[in-house]
Amino acid sequence: MVQYNFIMASARVETDIQLPITPRSGDIVSLTTGVDTPHYLVQRVELFANSDIVNLHVQRFPDQLSAKLAIDGFRNTRNFL
Repeated sequence: MVQYNFIMASARVETDIQLPITPRSGDIVSLTTGVDTPHYLVQRVELFANSDIVNLHVQRFPDQLSAKLAIDGFRNTRNFL
């Protein structure tokens, strides 16, 4: 099983996360289905040879509305980010 870690500003903020697929740069990830929970924009995917660890370098948004307002194409058509 692959272990995903969320990395923000060179620090691990979430560890041992289970995801159905490996996200790509630009994907939005939320750890729950709730709109009031943090959402993360994947900026980079760091893979390691011969390892089941994947580091996802992310930008955190406090909730879905904040992510929607800041990220172009995430439930909006604005050209912000």
